[in-house]
Amino acid sequence: MLDPDIAALMGEPAEMPAMTAEILPMVRASMAMMGQALPGVEIETVRDFDANGVPVRLYRPESDAPLPLLVFLHGGGWMLGDLETHDAMHRHLAARAGCAVLAVGYRLAPEYPFPAGLDDAATALAWARREAAGLRCDPTRIALGGESAGSNLTAAMTLRLRDEGGEQPLFQLLVHPATDLRFCLPSFETVKVGGFSREYLDGGAAMYAGGADLADPLISPLRAERHDGLAPAIVLTAEEDPLRDDGEYYARALIAAGVETLACRLPGLPHGFMFLPATVPAVSRSFDLIARLVCRYFKG
Repeated sequence: MLDPDIAALMGEPAEMPAMTAEILPMVRASMAMMGQALPGVEIETVRDFDANGVPVRLYRPESDAPLPLLVFLHGGGWMLGDLETHDAMHRHLAARAGCAVLAVGYRLAPEYPFPAGLDDAATALAWARREAAGLRCDPTRIALGGESAGSNLTAAMTLRLRDEGGEQPLFQLLVHPATDLRFCLPSFETVKVGGFSREYLDGGAAMYAGGADLADPLISPLRAERHDGLAPAIVLTAEEDPLRDDGEYYARALIAAGVETLACRLPGLPHGFMFLPATVPAVSRSFDLIARLVCRYFKG
């Protein structure tokens, strides 16, 4: 059951229209307005950087010691969102976890389809590793995470690093990840909160893939032939989310492959709960939980 405060905030459920190039500017404008209205918190240091062509924003709470760093990829269906729309989310993450957060403004589809966003994630992570000391961060404690489309990119990034012989992040934070862009797992039929229509999901996936095969594991990480050798994972799913099984099936695949995995279903929450006002008690509690888990994994 959806948390009553969130249900009151969301109002009557309305099914999203088919995602097309024609309506995309309107949807982007709507997200921009929603993002501006979200209450954030003060952070000692907020600075924008150019990470080899990728815009990034560092959120660093007050500390005399080098802080662990979470490179974070926002959600938005690979088509929506930027450093401004998700500013409040990144502020709450940094403030509550007591770590530095590097938000990544990766390129969006359909203007820049796969693998542009994934390439930008790789560039930002490599830049963070090189520049960590100058950012007053601990180069030995750098993790990668994201929510929704951003956690899809996170999972894909760990697969790519493994296959290319690269260094895994300290851990991966996957908040309600999309892991199979066929969108055919059982929760798509059993969970009806959030208004995700088949036309909306398929349209967004097609824009992101840009003609690439949706079965490509770097697009649909659940479809990978193997999931061993990946960074320890925190996998958080939302009870009232049609994508719930994407995260839970992926967590099972990681566990079966021997990857250290903490999986948790958050009751009463919908997809995109991190993009809701943190003044809502259930949302605030979810940020606190994520912060505690991030702190635990940074401490080892």
